[in-house]
Amino acid sequence: MDGLNLVPNACILPHHDTFGKGWAPQLAKLLPQVMLIGIDEQTGMIDDGADGQWNVYGKGSIVLYKGGGVKTYLPGEPFSL
Repeated sequence: MDGLNLVPNACILPHHDTFGKGWAPQLAKLLPQVMLIGIDEQTGMIDDGADGQWNVYGKGSIVLYKGGGVKTYLPGEPFSL
């Protein structure tokens, strides 16, 4: 199943700040070609920036796991997928 396919080749980790981050190491090994997107509770991301940029909204952060790296984005920060 492809989910909603809103973000192709990605796997969402909900509740990242409380328990979702615990899934990341295992999922990264199982899905090495997939970008993991950790979304904290009371947080969202919207593709409403310039040139396809996404923005973080809410109280927490968005964490991207891709290519062996990890990058955290705070509310108001734009980022690219």
